[in-house]
Amino acid sequence: MIQRIQSIYLVLALVGIILLFMFPIATFDLTNPSTNTIEATASLDLIKQANTFDETGCIYTFVGFNSVPLMVIAIVVGLGTLVSIFLFKNRVIQMRVVSVMFMNTLIYIAIVFLSRVDRCIADLEAMKIGTVEMHYNVGTFVPLAVAVLLFLAQRAIKKDELKVRAADRLR
Repeated sequence: MIQRIQSIYLVLALVGIILLFMFPIATFDLTNPSTNTIEATASLDLIKQANTFDETGCIYTFVGFNSVPLMVIAIVVGLGTLVSIFLFKNRVIQMRVVSVMFMNTLIYIAIVFLSRVDRCIADLEAMKIGTVEMHYNVGTFVPLAVAVLLFLAQRAIKKDELKVRAADRLR
């Protein structure tokens, strides 16, 4: 049924995927070393192109980071999660879809954490335009929560399937 606990987990995971498109992955502050004030701020988003600073404080695109694969994975996970909510009548297929979405979420997390954003920061600091501080935002940690929710949903679907099979055996 659609009101089971795995449906709640899947709806929460879908809300988390939607949040990925609303919040940045990280923000960067360019600090002037002489005055110790923040001169510019840039953010790394899924929808907008990733931006950072140049020598004059203007915005230019990150060289080492491309947000298109992250956006594609997030859309796939969101659509797969939405589809799996309505597959409650066929728990085996629902389990498979949720496990594929879990793996896609892990790939998303790996791309975010293994990307070379820190190398871009080192390149900016090498240009002597100031110090750049990176702050992780909601968009970094939401995929971790989505992965946990998908894992919990898969466990709940598996428990339901085992209960149904046990009941069928007793008949």
